[in-house]
Amino acid sequence: MKIYKTLAIIILLMLLISGCASTSKKSDPPEANLIQQHIAKGESLEQQALFSSALEQYKLALTIDPENTGALQHKKKVLSKLWSTAQLHYKQGLELDGQGKYEAARKEYLSALQNWPDYKEAKEKLTPGGIAGDTKNYIIHTLMYGESVSQLAKIYYDDFKKHTIIGKFNILEDVTKVRVGKKLKIPIINNISLSNLKQKQKNYLNLQKTKVSLAPVTKPEEEIKTETIETSTEPETILQPADEVTKPRQDPVEETAPMTMPSSEEKVSENYEQGIELFKKKKYSEAIPLFLAAKEVDPDNEALIDYLFKSHFQHGLALFNSNEYLSAKDNFESAFKYDKNCEKCPNYIEKCETTYKEKHYNLGIHYFGKELLNKAIEEWNLVKAIDPDYKEVSPNLKKAEMLFKRLESIKQSTTE
Repeated sequence: MKIYKTLAIIILLMLLISGCASTSKKSDPPEANLIQQHIAKGESLEQQALFSSALEQYKLALTIDPENTGALQHKKKVLSKLWSTAQLHYKQGLELDGQGKYEAARKEYLSALQNWPDYKEAKEKLTPGGIAGDTKNYIIHTLMYGESVSQLAKIYYDDFKKHTIIGKFNILEDVTKVRVGKKLKIPIINNISLSNLKQKQKNYLNLQKTKVSLAPVTKPEEEIKTETIETSTEPETILQPADEVTKPRQDPVEETAPMTMPSSEEKVSENYEQGIELFKKKKYSEAIPLFLAAKEVDPDNEALIDYLFKSHFQHGLALFNSNEYLSAKDNFESAFKYDKNCEKCPNYIEKCETTYKEKHYNLGIHYFGKELLNKAIEEWNLVKAIDPDYKEVSPNLKKAEMLFKRLESIKQSTTE
Protein backbone atom coordinates (compact mmCIF):
# COMPACT_ATOMS: atom_id res chain seq x y z
CA MET A 1 0.00 0.00 0.00
CA LYS A 2 2.81 2.37 0.87
CA ILE A 3 4.37 1.70 -2.52
CA TYR A 4 1.09 2.52 -4.31
CA LYS A 5 0.69 5.71 -2.27
CA THR A 6 4.22 6.74 -3.09
CA LEU A 7 3.67 6.08 -6.79
CA ALA A 8 0.43 8.05 -6.70
CA ILE A 9 2.18 11.02 -5.11
CA ILE A 10 4.97 10.87 -7.69
CA ILE A 11 2.44 10.77 -10.52
CA LEU A 12 0.54 13.73 -9.08
CA LEU A 13 3.76 15.71 -8.74
CA MET A 14 4.70 14.94 -12.33
CA LEU A 15 1.27 16.05 -13.53
CA LEU A 16 1.57 19.26 -11.58
CA ILE A 17 5.04 19.96 -12.99
CA SER A 18 3.95 19.21 -16.56
CA GLY A 19 0.89 21.38 -16.06
CA CYS A 20 3.04 24.28 -14.88
CA ALA A 21 5.37 23.78 -17.80
CA SER A 22 2.54 23.75 -20.31
CA THR A 23 1.04 26.82 -18.69
CA SER A 24 4.35 28.66 -18.94
CA LYS A 25 4.63 27.68 -22.58
CA LYS A 26 1.16 28.92 -23.32
CA SER A 27 1.78 32.30 -21.67
CA ASP A 28 3.05 34.84 -24.12
CA PRO A 29 6.71 35.90 -23.69
CA PRO A 30 7.56 39.65 -23.63
CA GLU A 31 8.66 39.53 -27.29
CA ALA A 32 5.27 38.20 -28.41
CA ASN A 33 3.46 40.93 -26.48
CA LEU A 34 5.67 43.59 -28.05
CA ILE A 35 5.02 42.20 -31.53
CA GLN A 36 1.28 42.40 -30.96
CA GLN A 37 1.65 45.98 -29.73
CA HIS A 38 3.43 46.99 -32.93
CA ILE A 39 0.85 45.23 -35.09
CA ALA A 40 -2.02 46.87 -33.22
CA LYS A 41 -0.37 50.29 -33.54
CA GLY A 42 0.21 49.66 -37.25
CA GLU A 43 -3.45 48.75 -37.76
CA SER A 44 -4.50 51.96 -36.00
CA LEU A 45 -2.20 54.02 -38.25
CA GLU A 46 -3.59 52.23 -41.31
CA GLN A 47 -7.10 53.34 -40.37
CA GLN A 48 -5.81 56.92 -40.32
CA ALA A 49 -4.29 56.39 -43.80
CA LEU A 50 -0.78 56.88 -42.34
CA PHE A 51 0.60 54.00 -44.33
CA SER A 52 4.32 54.89 -44.10
CA SER A 53 4.11 55.04 -40.30
CA ALA A 54 2.11 51.80 -40.23
CA LEU A 55 4.79 50.11 -42.36
CA GLU A 56 7.46 51.14 -39.84
CA GLN A 57 5.46 49.46 -37.06
CA TYR A 58 5.23 46.19 -39.01
CA LYS A 59 8.95 46.38 -39.78
CA LEU A 60 9.67 46.83 -36.09
CA ALA A 61 7.56 43.77 -35.32
CA LEU A 62 9.55 41.83 -37.90
CA THR A 63 12.86 42.88 -36.33
CA ILE A 64 11.75 40.86 -33.30
CA ASP A 65 10.30 37.93 -35.27
CA PRO A 66 11.13 37.97 -39.01
CA GLU A 67 8.75 35.05 -39.63
CA ASN A 68 5.66 36.54 -37.97
CA THR A 69 2.79 35.81 -40.35
CA GLY A 70 0.54 38.65 -39.21
CA ALA A 71 3.24 41.31 -39.58
CA LEU A 72 4.24 39.94 -43.00
CA GLN A 73 0.67 40.06 -44.29
CA HIS A 74 0.15 43.60 -43.00
CA LYS A 75 3.45 44.70 -44.53
CA LYS A 76 2.45 43.34 -47.95
CA LYS A 77 -0.93 45.09 -47.84
CA VAL A 78 0.56 48.43 -46.78
CA LEU A 79 3.25 48.28 -49.48
CA SER A 80 0.51 47.86 -52.08
CA LYS A 81 -1.31 50.94 -50.76
CA LEU A 82 1.91 52.98 -50.67
CA TRP A 83 2.67 52.08 -54.27
CA SER A 84 -0.84 53.09 -55.38
CA THR A 85 -0.55 56.41 -53.52
CA ALA A 86 2.88 57.07 -55.03
CA GLN A 87 1.53 56.46 -58.53
CA LEU A 88 -1.33 58.89 -57.90
CA HIS A 89 1.06 61.66 -56.80
CA TYR A 90 3.31 60.96 -59.79
CA LYS A 91 0.38 61.30 -62.25
CA GLN A 92 -0.71 64.54 -60.59
CA GLY A 93 2.86 65.80 -60.93
CA LEU A 94 2.83 65.03 -64.65
CA GLU A 95 -0.40 67.01 -65.07
CA LEU A 96 1.05 70.03 -63.24
CA ASP A 97 4.25 69.69 -65.25
CA GLY A 98 2.26 69.96 -68.45
CA GLN A 99 0.65 73.17 -67.16
CA GLY A 100 4.05 74.72 -66.45
CA LYS A 101 3.47 74.68 -62.68
CA TYR A 102 6.86 73.17 -61.86
CA GLU A 103 6.97 73.97 -58.14
CA ALA A 104 3.61 72.30 -57.51
CA ALA A 105 4.70 69.36 -59.70
CA ARG A 106 7.94 69.05 -57.72
CA LYS A 107 5.97 68.69 -54.49
CA GLU A 108 3.89 65.90 -56.04
CA TYR A 109 7.05 64.04 -57.14
CA LEU A 110 8.46 64.43 -53.62
CA SER A 111 5.21 63.04 -52.21
CA ALA A 112 5.52 60.09 -54.59
CA LEU A 113 9.03 59.42 -53.28
CA GLN A 114 7.93 59.75 -49.68
CA ASN A 115 5.47 56.93 -50.27
CA TRP A 116 7.81 54.92 -52.48
CA PRO A 117 11.49 56.02 -52.14
CA ASP A 118 12.64 53.83 -55.05
CA TYR A 119 10.23 55.40 -57.58
CA LYS A 120 12.70 55.80 -60.46
CA GLU A 121 10.51 57.98 -62.69
CA ALA A 122 9.76 60.42 -59.84
CA LYS A 123 13.48 60.70 -59.05
CA GLU A 124 14.24 61.48 -62.68
CA LYS A 125 11.61 64.21 -62.71
CA LEU A 126 13.35 65.91 -59.80
CA THR A 127 16.69 66.12 -61.60
CA PRO A 128 17.41 69.61 -62.95
CA GLY A 129 16.78 70.52 -66.55
CA GLY A 130 15.04 67.37 -67.73
CA ILE A 131 16.77 67.63 -71.09
CA ALA A 132 18.81 65.19 -73.13
CA GLY A 133 21.58 67.58 -74.19
CA ASP A 134 24.69 68.89 -72.46
CA THR A 135 23.57 71.13 -69.57
CA LYS A 136 26.99 72.70 -68.99
CA ASN A 137 26.69 75.14 -71.89
CA TYR A 138 23.97 77.72 -72.33
CA ILE A 139 23.35 81.34 -73.17
CA ILE A 140 21.67 83.99 -71.03
CA HIS A 141 18.57 85.80 -72.21
CA THR A 142 17.18 88.72 -70.20
CA LEU A 143 13.41 88.67 -70.54
CA MET A 144 12.19 91.85 -72.20
CA TYR A 145 8.84 93.58 -72.28
CA GLY A 146 6.25 91.54 -74.19
CA GLU A 147 8.28 88.30 -74.15
CA SER A 148 7.26 84.97 -72.62
CA VAL A 149 9.03 81.69 -71.98
CA SER A 150 7.02 80.08 -74.77
CA GLN A 151 8.23 82.75 -77.19
CA LEU A 152 11.83 82.09 -76.14
CA ALA A 153 11.29 78.40 -76.89
CA LYS A 154 10.09 79.36 -80.37
CA ILE A 155 13.03 81.73 -80.92
CA TYR A 156 15.76 79.32 -79.84
CA TYR A 157 14.24 75.87 -80.38
CA ASP A 158 11.67 76.62 -83.12
CA ASP A 159 8.99 75.01 -80.96
CA PHE A 160 6.65 76.70 -78.47
CA LYS A 161 6.15 73.40 -76.65
CA LYS A 162 9.79 73.27 -75.60
CA HIS A 163 9.12 75.97 -72.99
CA THR A 164 9.29 73.15 -70.41
CA ILE A 165 13.01 72.79 -71.13
CA ILE A 166 13.69 76.42 -70.24
CA GLY A 167 11.31 76.32 -67.28
CA LYS A 168 12.84 73.25 -65.69
CA PHE A 169 16.42 74.23 -66.42
CA ASN A 170 15.87 77.52 -64.58
CA ILE A 171 13.78 75.86 -61.85
CA LEU A 172 10.88 78.25 -62.45
CA GLU A 173 7.93 77.92 -60.12
CA ASP A 174 5.50 78.83 -62.90
CA VAL A 175 6.47 79.69 -66.50
CA THR A 176 3.46 82.00 -66.79
CA LYS A 177 4.69 84.20 -63.93
CA VAL A 178 8.15 85.37 -65.04
CA ARG A 179 8.88 89.07 -64.69
CA VAL A 180 10.60 91.42 -67.13
CA GLY A 181 14.34 91.58 -66.43
CA LYS A 182 14.59 87.93 -65.34
CA LYS A 183 17.81 86.36 -66.62
CA LEU A 184 17.00 82.97 -68.09
CA LYS A 185 19.47 80.28 -69.12
CA ILE A 186 18.80 78.80 -72.55
CA PRO A 187 20.57 75.40 -72.60
CA ILE A 188 21.75 73.49 -75.63
CA ILE A 189 19.77 70.38 -76.59
CA ASN A 190 20.44 67.42 -78.83
CA ASN A 191 19.77 69.08 -82.18
CA ILE A 192 20.83 72.62 -81.29
CA SER A 193 24.46 73.44 -80.44
CA LEU A 194 25.88 76.38 -78.53
CA SER A 195 26.94 78.08 -81.77
CA ASN A 196 23.36 77.69 -83.07
CA LEU A 197 22.01 79.39 -79.95
CA LYS A 198 24.52 82.24 -80.24
CA GLN A 199 23.61 82.83 -83.88
CA LYS A 200 19.87 82.72 -83.12
CA GLN A 201 20.38 85.22 -80.32
CA LYS A 202 22.42 87.54 -82.53
CA ASN A 203 19.81 87.46 -85.29
CA TYR A 204 17.01 88.06 -82.84
CA LEU A 205 18.76 91.02 -81.19
CA ASN A 206 19.57 92.58 -84.54
CA LEU A 207 15.93 92.19 -85.55
CA GLN A 208 14.75 93.81 -82.32
CA LYS A 209 17.20 96.69 -82.81
CA THR A 210 15.92 97.21 -86.35
CA LYS A 211 12.34 97.35 -85.08
CA VAL A 212 13.31 99.88 -82.45
CA SER A 213 15.16 102.11 -84.93
CA LEU A 214 12.15 102.16 -87.27
CA ALA A 215 9.53 102.73 -84.59
CA PRO A 216 9.03 105.83 -82.39
CA VAL A 217 10.75 105.58 -79.06
CA THR A 218 7.91 104.89 -76.60
CA LYS A 219 9.78 102.87 -73.99
CA PRO A 220 12.94 103.63 -72.01
CA GLU A 221 16.16 102.57 -73.74
CA GLU A 222 17.01 100.30 -70.82
CA GLU A 223 14.31 97.87 -72.02
CA ILE A 224 16.39 97.22 -75.19
CA LYS A 225 19.20 95.10 -73.79
CA THR A 226 22.03 93.20 -75.35
CA GLU A 227 22.34 89.64 -74.11
CA THR A 228 25.29 87.90 -72.53
CA ILE A 229 26.69 84.52 -73.47
CA GLU A 230 27.76 82.28 -70.63
CA THR A 231 29.34 78.83 -70.75
CA SER A 232 31.04 76.69 -68.16
CA THR A 233 34.42 76.80 -69.97
CA GLU A 234 34.85 80.39 -71.21
CA PRO A 235 34.40 83.87 -69.64
CA GLU A 236 31.19 85.81 -70.08
CA THR A 237 31.13 88.04 -73.21
CA ILE A 238 28.68 90.59 -74.51
CA LEU A 239 27.18 90.28 -77.99
CA GLN A 240 26.95 93.51 -79.97
CA PRO A 241 25.23 94.18 -83.29
CA ALA A 242 27.69 94.32 -86.18
CA ASP A 243 27.36 98.08 -86.75
CA GLU A 244 28.39 98.81 -83.14
CA VAL A 245 31.55 96.73 -82.98
CA THR A 246 33.93 99.54 -83.97
CA LYS A 247 32.35 102.40 -82.01
CA PRO A 248 31.91 102.99 -78.27
CA ARG A 249 28.52 102.37 -76.70
CA GLN A 250 26.31 105.36 -75.92
CA ASP A 251 24.63 103.75 -72.93
CA PRO A 252 26.83 104.44 -69.83
CA VAL A 253 25.48 101.33 -68.08
CA GLU A 254 26.49 99.08 -70.96
CA GLU A 255 29.84 100.92 -71.29
CA THR A 256 30.79 100.06 -67.72
CA ALA A 257 29.47 96.49 -67.85
CA PRO A 258 32.30 94.04 -67.07
CA MET A 259 33.49 91.81 -69.86
CA THR A 260 34.35 89.02 -67.43
CA MET A 261 32.73 87.79 -64.25
CA PRO A 262 34.31 88.80 -60.94
CA SER A 263 36.34 86.13 -59.22
CA SER A 264 33.66 85.62 -56.56
CA GLU A 265 31.02 84.97 -59.22
CA GLU A 266 33.37 82.61 -61.04
CA LYS A 267 33.74 80.65 -57.82
CA VAL A 268 29.96 80.56 -57.35
CA SER A 269 29.48 79.37 -60.93
CA GLU A 270 32.18 76.68 -60.61
CA ASN A 271 30.80 75.25 -57.36
CA TYR A 272 27.22 75.57 -58.59
CA GLU A 273 27.86 73.69 -61.84
CA GLN A 274 29.86 70.94 -60.13
CA GLY A 275 27.11 70.60 -57.52
CA ILE A 276 24.45 70.21 -60.22
CA GLU A 277 26.45 67.48 -61.93
CA LEU A 278 26.76 65.56 -58.66
CA PHE A 279 23.07 66.14 -57.91
CA LYS A 280 22.12 64.63 -61.27
CA LYS A 281 24.22 61.59 -60.42
CA LYS A 282 22.34 61.32 -57.09
CA LYS A 283 25.55 62.02 -55.16
CA TYR A 284 23.72 64.33 -52.78
CA SER A 285 26.24 64.18 -49.94
CA GLU A 286 28.99 65.35 -52.32
CA ALA A 287 26.82 68.04 -53.91
CA ILE A 288 25.81 69.68 -50.61
CA PRO A 289 29.29 71.08 -49.68
CA LEU A 290 29.62 72.63 -53.15
CA PHE A 291 26.21 74.29 -52.93
CA LEU A 292 27.08 75.55 -49.44
CA ALA A 293 30.38 77.02 -50.68
CA ALA A 294 28.53 78.81 -53.48
CA LYS A 295 25.90 80.08 -51.04
CA GLU A 296 28.55 81.67 -48.81
CA VAL A 297 29.39 84.03 -51.67
CA ASP A 298 25.81 84.42 -52.93
CA PRO A 299 23.54 83.86 -49.88
CA ASP A 300 20.33 85.11 -51.57
CA ASN A 301 20.53 82.89 -54.64
CA GLU A 302 17.11 81.19 -54.74
CA ALA A 303 18.27 78.44 -57.11
CA LEU A 304 21.08 77.47 -54.73
CA ILE A 305 18.69 77.41 -51.77
CA ASP A 306 16.30 75.18 -53.72
CA TYR A 307 19.12 72.78 -54.62
CA LEU A 308 20.23 72.64 -50.99
CA PHE A 309 16.68 71.79 -49.94
CA LYS A 310 16.34 69.03 -52.54
CA SER A 311 19.82 67.64 -51.84
CA HIS A 312 19.27 67.41 -48.09
CA PHE A 313 15.77 65.96 -48.53
CA GLN A 314 16.86 63.28 -51.01
CA HIS A 315 19.93 62.43 -48.94
CA GLY A 316 17.65 62.17 -45.90
CA LEU A 317 15.40 59.70 -47.72
CA ALA A 318 18.40 57.58 -48.73
CA LEU A 319 19.76 57.54 -45.18
CA PHE A 320 16.34 56.70 -43.74
CA ASN A 321 16.01 53.74 -46.10
CA SER A 322 19.49 52.63 -45.03
CA ASN A 323 18.34 52.68 -41.37
CA GLU A 324 20.67 55.60 -40.56
CA TYR A 325 17.90 57.41 -38.77
CA LEU A 326 19.85 60.06 -36.86
CA SER A 327 21.82 61.16 -39.92
CA ALA A 328 18.56 61.20 -41.88
CA LYS A 329 17.01 63.38 -39.18
CA ASP A 330 19.86 65.91 -39.50
CA ASN A 331 19.30 66.14 -43.25
CA PHE A 332 15.54 66.57 -42.96
CA GLU A 333 16.14 69.35 -40.41
CA SER A 334 18.51 71.05 -42.87
CA ALA A 335 15.97 70.64 -45.69
CA PHE A 336 13.28 72.24 -43.52
CA LYS A 337 15.63 75.14 -42.79
CA TYR A 338 15.86 75.88 -46.52
CA ASP A 339 12.14 75.41 -47.23
CA LYS A 340 9.76 76.23 -44.38
CA ASN A 341 6.86 75.21 -46.63
CA CYS A 342 8.01 71.58 -46.67
CA GLU A 343 4.97 69.85 -45.17
CA LYS A 344 6.62 66.45 -44.86
CA CYS A 345 9.87 67.56 -43.22
CA PRO A 346 8.53 67.80 -39.62
CA ASN A 347 6.87 64.39 -39.98
CA TYR A 348 10.09 62.81 -41.20
CA ILE A 349 12.13 64.46 -38.45
CA GLU A 350 9.81 63.00 -35.81
CA LYS A 351 9.64 59.64 -37.59
CA CYS A 352 13.45 59.37 -37.71
CA GLU A 353 13.84 59.81 -33.96
CA THR A 354 10.83 57.63 -33.08
CA THR A 355 11.93 54.80 -35.37
CA TYR A 356 15.51 54.98 -34.09
CA LYS A 357 14.39 54.67 -30.47
CA GLU A 358 11.86 51.89 -31.13
CA LYS A 359 14.29 49.86 -33.21
CA HIS A 360 17.10 49.90 -30.66
CA TYR A 361 14.70 49.45 -27.74
CA ASN A 362 13.24 46.35 -29.38
CA LEU A 363 16.67 44.98 -30.23
CA GLY A 364 17.61 45.39 -26.57
CA ILE A 365 14.60 43.30 -25.54
CA HIS A 366 15.49 40.71 -28.17
CA TYR A 367 19.09 40.40 -26.98
CA PHE A 368 18.01 40.37 -23.34
CA GLY A 369 15.67 37.46 -24.07
CA LYS A 370 18.57 35.64 -25.74
CA GLU A 371 20.72 36.35 -22.66
CA LEU A 372 23.12 38.46 -24.74
CA LEU A 373 23.35 41.06 -22.02
CA ASN A 374 26.27 43.02 -23.43
CA LYS A 375 24.43 43.60 -26.71
CA ALA A 376 21.20 44.49 -24.89
CA ILE A 377 23.12 47.07 -22.86
CA GLU A 378 24.61 48.58 -26.03
CA GLU A 379 21.20 48.94 -27.66
CA TRP A 380 19.51 50.46 -24.62
CA ASN A 381 22.39 52.88 -24.10
CA LEU A 382 21.77 54.22 -27.62
CA VAL A 383 18.14 54.88 -26.72
CA LYS A 384 18.98 56.42 -23.34
CA ALA A 385 21.41 58.85 -24.96
CA ILE A 386 18.51 60.25 -27.01
CA ASP A 387 15.65 59.94 -24.51
CA PRO A 388 16.37 58.68 -20.94
CA ASP A 389 12.63 58.56 -20.19
CA TYR A 390 11.71 56.45 -23.20
CA LYS A 391 9.44 53.56 -22.14
CA GLU A 392 11.27 51.29 -19.65
CA VAL A 393 14.75 51.83 -21.06
CA SER A 394 16.34 53.13 -17.84
CA PRO A 395 15.10 50.35 -15.48
CA ASN A 396 15.76 47.72 -18.17
CA LEU A 397 19.28 49.00 -18.63
CA LYS A 398 19.89 49.02 -14.89
CA LYS A 399 18.66 45.42 -14.60
CA ALA A 400 20.80 44.25 -17.54
CA GLU A 401 23.93 45.93 -16.17
CA MET A 402 23.36 44.39 -12.73
CA LEU A 403 22.93 40.88 -14.19
CA PHE A 404 25.95 41.34 -16.43
CA LYS A 405 28.12 42.32 -13.45
CA ARG A 406 26.92 39.28 -11.49
CA LEU A 407 27.72 36.95 -14.37
CA GLU A 408 31.14 38.48 -14.78
CA SER A 409 31.87 38.09 -11.07
CA ILE A 410 30.74 34.42 -11.20
CA LYS A 411 33.02 33.80 -14.17
CA GLN A 412 35.95 35.35 -12.34
CA SER A 413 35.32 33.30 -9.19
CA THR A 414 35.15 30.04 -11.19
CA THR A 415 38.40 30.78 -13.01
CA GLU A 416 40.14 31.51 -9.74
